[in-house]
Amino acid sequence: MHPNTKQLIQQIQWNDFPGGYGSSTEEVPPILESLCDMEEEDEVLSLLYGELLSNLRQGYIVFDILNPVIQVFDSLCKESFSHPAALLDFLAYVYTLDIRSAVPLLTMPVRYSFGRKEEEPDPGFASFKTFFKQHFYKTTDETLITSDVYYTAVLFPAAEEISRTFNIIISNSNNRIVVKTAIISAALINYLTEQKQQLPEEIIQLFNADETLTAFIALFNGISGFPVEQEQLQELLDMEEDVEAQWAQAFIIIVATDALVIGSLSDDKRFRAVLDGILPLLEEQKAIFDQEDQEMDFPLYPYMAEDLTSIVFRNFLNRGKVLEVSELSDIQRYCLEKLRALKIHTHAMLHAGILPEGITPDNQPTLLPIYNYSI
Repeated sequence: MHPNTKQLIQQIQWNDFPGGYGSSTEEVPPILESLCDMEEEDEVLSLLYGELLSNLRQGYIVFDILNPVIQVFDSLCKESFSHPAALLDFLAYVYTLDIRSAVPLLTMPVRYSFGRKEEEPDPGFASFKTFFKQHFYKTTDETLITSDVYYTAVLFPAAEEISRTFNIIISNSNNRIVVKTAIISAALINYLTEQKQQLPEEIIQLFNADETLTAFIALFNGISGFPVEQEQLQELLDMEEDVEAQWAQAFIIIVATDALVIGSLSDDKRFRAVLDGILPLLEEQKAIFDQEDQEMDFPLYPYMAEDLTSIVFRNFLNRGKVLEVSELSDIQRYCLEKLRALKIHTHAMLHAGILPEGITPDNQPTLLPIYNYSI
């Protein structure tokens, strides 16, 4: 199967691309050849994450060998590989740090250490974005999957994409999965580009006609930066998971929380009230997380904590130096005091230059305890 891809694998000068191990240049080609012959999704996932991953990335160090691997994935998609979305999701997992650095909410949290990430993207990240554009980016009314609109938002959050995403919602109004993901995508682009485009009346009417979608109007407004009230999002805050909205690992409560926080940023009084409502919920999720004997696959608490602190301390991310409390606004200081009282610290706080109490850059231990593991 996939003869052109197998020929490409044999033609690549693998020794020119170091990987995670000294033997990676010898191990990766036969792994990719095996991938060419796989038809079952479970087998594909097992090979990608079980055999290939550690050759490409260790911790958050991405190796040069990923460049030719993306070439192979590109060739597979051109030869109609059975599970192209699995390849896309795998590459997104490899590039978690680059994606989260660019889009610090509604993407998978990363384990930042204190200070900044190197400004240069990891090897192959531009090739990964090109791979997405060539094989998944839709400019017509072709059949869409949720990853199309999700990755458009986190990889190419340009203002002109908002109108295109609105058109996707209208054209796919009978596809609830696409509609829900697309409305969140458009809202996120609004937040990232600060364009604050209003939701078209046609979409408002569409969502109001279905009571299970009505709360997504407020969700769009909140993430876009327009004020929203908790009552407008309470249904989503009570839901925890919404398997149709496959965003933030399907925890719709995270999306609703972000909407409440972002929609309150311009009004300190409103913002404080939102924090007072959200922090007890965060504390409750922390208690559940702390009771777990081992890390859950997709724990709700770290996602909530990372997004909350990424939003609150967003203007200090990636500075690479200690953040003095005197630099914070009154509402940021209020949030920090509450977090410290709850003994909550996040990787986003480290990224912003906020170290746990009692720790300075001079006495910083090799491992800092965050959640129930260390970095």
